[in-house]
Amino acid sequence: MEPEISTGVSEFGSQLAQLVGAVPGAQAAVVSDHRGDAVDFAHVPSMTDALHVQLVGAQIGQTMQRLRVSSIIHGLGHPIVVVECSDATLIAAPLDRDYLLTLALSEHASLARALAEISLARGPLRALLR
Repeated sequence: MEPEISTGVSEFGSQLAQLVGAVPGAQAAVVSDHRGDAVDFAHVPSMTDALHVQLVGAQIGQTMQRLRVSSIIHGLGHPIVVVECSDATLIAAPLDRDYLLTLALSEHASLARALAEISLARGPLRALLR
């Protein structure tokens, strides 16, 4: 049985819910802006809560802003970061200069599948930013 996914209030939330649903073991996805504020998110309530999702997006967003600037200065392009912890994994990927996509995974989720699905999701999310 598929877990219930709670969506945000906009088209972003619907797109993020599709991303979470496409990756077995995904806990949440959030789009945050350059200040770390959540634009919208989707999450599996049985795995995490809405406030936690927004905080994760804000915290990794601040780090990614600094890393993005450094990566560009050194000619490395835009970074995609994977943070593996003992109980979860975070993947953060820029949508553009000011917006970031973060996907939170449980410890049993497939990292390869998550990276592939993030790659697919970035285009439609970028289109919503225009």
